[in-house]
Amino acid sequence: MYISKLAIRNYRNFRNSTFQFHSGINTIIGENGSGKTNVIHALRLLIDESLPRKINFYESDFNRSINWKGHWIIVQIEFAELDPSEECQAIAMHKAGAMEDYDEKRGSYSLIFRPNETIRKELFEYSELEDKTEEGLFEILENITLNDYELTYRGRGNIDFSIDENYTEYVGDFENILFPNPEILQEDVYGTRLFGYSIPHELSCTFIKALRDVESDLRSYRDNPLLNLLRGKEKDITVAKKDSIETKVSELNEEISELKEVKTVSVGISDSMKQAIGETYAPNIDIRSELPSEMEKLLQSLKLWVGDPDEEGYKGRIWELSLGGANLVYFSLKLLEYENVKSQDKIANFLLIEEPEAHIHNHIQKTLFQKLHNRNTQIIITTHSTNISSVSKISAMSVLSRANKIAEVYNPSNGLDAPQIRALERYLDAVRTNLLFAKGVLLVEGDAEEILIPQMVKMAFGVSLDEIGVSLVNIGSTGFQNVAIIFNDVRIKKKCSIITDLDTSILALPVDKEEDTVEQRKCRNSQISSADRKVKLDAFCSGNTWVVPFYGEHTFEVEFVKAGNDYEIQQVVNNEYKRQADKDKINALLADSKVEIYGKEVLRLAESFGKGWFALMITEYVDHITTIPTYILKAIVNASPHINEKTLFVMAKYRLTHLANRTFSDDKTNYPALSIRIENCKTISEALNLYQTELINDPLSKLMKLIYRS
Repeated sequence: MYISKLAIRNYRNFRNSTFQFHSGINTIIGENGSGKTNVIHALRLLIDESLPRKINFYESDFNRSINWKGHWIIVQIEFAELDPSEECQAIAMHKAGAMEDYDEKRGSYSLIFRPNETIRKELFEYSELEDKTEEGLFEILENITLNDYELTYRGRGNIDFSIDENYTEYVGDFENILFPNPEILQEDVYGTRLFGYSIPHELSCTFIKALRDVESDLRSYRDNPLLNLLRGKEKDITVAKKDSIETKVSELNEEISELKEVKTVSVGISDSMKQAIGETYAPNIDIRSELPSEMEKLLQSLKLWVGDPDEEGYKGRIWELSLGGANLVYFSLKLLEYENVKSQDKIANFLLIEEPEAHIHNHIQKTLFQKLHNRNTQIIITTHSTNISSVSKISAMSVLSRANKIAEVYNPSNGLDAPQIRALERYLDAVRTNLLFAKGVLLVEGDAEEILIPQMVKMAFGVSLDEIGVSLVNIGSTGFQNVAIIFNDVRIKKKCSIITDLDTSILALPVDKEEDTVEQRKCRNSQISSADRKVKLDAFCSGNTWVVPFYGEHTFEVEFVKAGNDYEIQQVVNNEYKRQADKDKINALLADSKVEIYGKEVLRLAESFGKGWFALMITEYVDHITTIPTYILKAIVNASPHINEKTLFVMAKYRLTHLANRTFSDDKTNYPALSIRIENCKTISEALNLYQTELINDPLSKLMKLIYRS
């Protein structure tokens, strides 16, 4: 038995979300604030016996995208592979529809927090009136308080309330003022109240919280997993051994209490009291040792002593370890606690782990995750570690993304066949997995683009691609389609820009290819190959609004110079070549206006130094007046529709500050004066409009024009 689905309606940042799970390990990844903790807590509300069954919900627990009054919070779990036990049959789904559609091995368990029957009856009766109005409904809703809500746990329901159509039909259509009659029970829809069964009591669920303040937990009595492991162990100790230890502790207490040094302090306190308030009112004072003599309390007084692996022979208190070491100790204790619980007679076992990566070395993160596969149970783990996500199975992964007051849930393998999934899992290593965490993605095919594009963006606009939530991923020899396939309506709904080359020949080609020189033949073959690739890539992207290709006419290095960046290349030449004659010759070729001349030379340089190394050398000379090729600028805009005016204003201030110190020789703009005018604008929108008006050809103005056009 395992959890196959979790559906959440109106709970915290989840408006209407569904998670698909598998047996074994499931990974939920996402950026900070995307709702990973809320997912785990939603699960715990239903399966963790350590949480009270009487849950107090507050207004803040409702999704902020709605006016909570009248709405329901619903958390539903669907189980798969139920066994024939009585407990499992209590949650087995009702038979509904055709018999062949019914799966006897599925079950459901739900938490429903909803207005009580009186309120629901009032909403239903009002919705039946012919003269009902939005104002009338608003009046009813405004009088609802949390005291008018009830909490129920139900099994055997058949309806997924995260689906809007189901919610409006069986909970209420607030827009059209239609509400169901609460007197019609419809237990096949809402589920059956479970009387006599506590489903969490029949499950074993261990929760390992995010490892942020482990030391305090290891010191505490309530949260220390070591104490949980020791509780009850005194029952296993033989009576003779227990009596012997307790007798020795009692004798030790007596011996300590009778020490002359202790008695001296005791008498001193007593005399001081009598001098202060007199013999009549002074209490009798004694000092006694109270080492616990009961075996249970003795075991609870035990403490962990630990040492780092490279300091053999030394052990100290837990707080002497590094944070990572302390986290590993805590994690191990919780896993052992889980094994103890799992050994009990439960119908299913679950391990919930929240962000285990804090302060833990990259190699240990991967090893830890891989070792979890050996445990015969269902594990649900949340993380924002690319190391853990890189060794996770795409088929058992959910991706969370932040949107306006809600979280969106994506399944990157949805609809893919087994070979496609295996290819993705091999490809998405710790570096490339970051595309799953990004708000937008740029896919490039070479080292030069991977190195230079982020540097151009940072130096041109003062913010990095990371700061605007865009991941740039070098796919290398892997076809774009093999990676971009995860971005679409049924998998991950994030904008992905593909940046690639058309490899149009920089040389004029004869009409008859038989007349090609060796060099022309090479250019022609590259052009033909790229044209064929473009046809396939355009066909792949057609109809998919999430993936858009952007093409440079020639190769990236040629497009870089073509954009007006021969100066940066010339600086590399001046630094790397010793003879002035060589410098003059090469720089003259780079400054030529003909693509067959400057293009041939920049490609020769890239080949000579190696494309990646050549790009690294160029980054040393990229600054705020380096021009980003237009097709790359368009790709960035496509991948980052989330860029807001505040970010653009930061870019504007950065550019104005740097342009005041260095600009093109023919630029006569008074940048300090323009900076003051922009700072004095009443709104950011007004400031950005002024920037575009005064600096029409500026890269940022071009960027904003593209953003507003899109």
